[in-house]
Amino acid sequence: MKKALREVKFNEMENKTFVVVQVIEKLCEFCEKPLSSEEREVRTIQISGHDDYRNLLVKAKAHDRVEVDLGKNRIYLYDHDYPGDVHPACVEKYSEKS
Repeated sequence: MKKALREVKFNEMENKTFVVVQVIEKLCEFCEKPLSSEEREVRTIQISGHDDYRNLLVKAKAHDRVEVDLGKNRIYLYDHDYPGDVHPACVEKYSEKS
């Protein structure tokens, strides 16, 4: 089960190795809900001490959202992208309002 990084305490991550996964969610220009998402494993990190944990918290600020799956030892870095695409239903809703 994934939890927001800010909800995970150091002692839950201490002395564990995590796979860091970058997730790019491509959002609809109208409703801002995901059209698609891409996941890519980018590196492996070890949380050995408080410095490693603090560094992770600092790096997390550069992303839209960070979640940790303690069961799978994975850290998900979420970023949003607006590729200029929209859901067909959103186009219909928008054109009805015009």
